[in-house]
Amino acid sequence: MKKLFFILLLALSTMTAGAQHRHDHHAPHGRGHERPRIECATHEQMSMVMHTLSEQSFDDKKLEIAKLCVVLGHFCVDDLARMAGTFSFDEKRLAFLIFAYDYCEDPQNYFALRDAFSFRSNFDTLMDTVHPGHRH
Repeated sequence: MKKLFFILLLALSTMTAGAQHRHDHHAPHGRGHERPRIECATHEQMSMVMHTLSEQSFDDKKLEIAKLCVVLGHFCVDDLARMAGTFSFDEKRLAFLIFAYDYCEDPQNYFALRDAFSFRSNFDTLMDTVHPGHRH
């Protein structure tokens, strides 16, 4: 387990040197405006993360590992949703997704995490926390 965890950390730390699989999101042509390039985890990196999380029996340990992964890597909302899906309970999903917001590559898409929760009230709590006043 420790060897796999070390390999995961090593793989994620190399993500900061430049992800191989990047999603280019550019504004429409005209006036030379370009949106910044969004870097997301590669398929291989996500496979490693998901494997490591799935090996954990308890949500507390998953949360610890998932937070470390988020700090070290480049994850988009879709990646975070997959990671959140490994938790058994909404309480830990919510804690993870609140933490991950500041590290997310495309936070403008956080609304897409609605289906990550068993209860709508937990999604509302997430949005109230990361986007105060979003319902007004």
